[in-house]
Amino acid sequence: MHHLILEAVALPHALGNRLINRANKYVSEALLRGDATRAASTVEQRNNLYLLADQVLAFGVPGDFAILGCDETRSTRVMASVMEHHRAERTLHLYDDFQRGGSGQRSRSRLENALRCTGLHLPAIHEGALKVTLAEELPGRIAFAHMDCGGGDRPELHCHRLMNWLAAVYPRMGSGAIGVLMDYHDPDRTVVGSDRSPGVKMACDHFFKSKPECMQLLYGGTHSHAFFRKVW
Repeated sequence: MHHLILEAVALPHALGNRLINRANKYVSEALLRGDATRAASTVEQRNNLYLLADQVLAFGVPGDFAILGCDETRSTRVMASVMEHHRAERTLHLYDDFQRGGSGQRSRSRLENALRCTGLHLPAIHEGALKVTLAEELPGRIAFAHMDCGGGDRPELHCHRLMNWLAAVYPRMGSGAIGVLMDYHDPDRTVVGSDRSPGVKMACDHFFKSKPECMQLLYGGTHSHAFFRKVW
């Protein structure tokens, strides 16, 4: 799908539109099939992720990068590539139990092989239950965090899990640090998107109620997400 979007930029308007529509149809059909390997994130989401991570590095926000939850390799590759572009002397940490896609070993191996094929450095992988690894293995300072709880749980359980993640990560973020929340959807404000994990907004509404930060919506195409920037 990437090549369809890239080709559309250089082609005549009518043909470019056809290619973009074809790419959008590809994503939509994958969503309807429940094809997690093809539709776990959209092109728009990955573009936003790259730009936000690039911004943190360009402005010298101190700290490491952290990925909490990893349904697929694409988001990891985006973050690894922007760090290598900046030659950032930081560590990319990845936290997952690697069970959502079936065998944990297969899921981890798929991630590692995908990164090796692109020549990117492997992140520091923290495998296991996140309630354990986040308590024991988070870096002291975090400049950028990407949080993806996946889907399928009742909203209340999803909300509880994300609240625990935010409670662990937020105190380690300094001024200017950014946190991206996959599946954050506001029915009154999100453009397109999908409200497939309402527990995300429930958690953010509660967690940030007494804090100076607010969630800022991002356009993610057929998927929804948003971010916050740490004030101090």
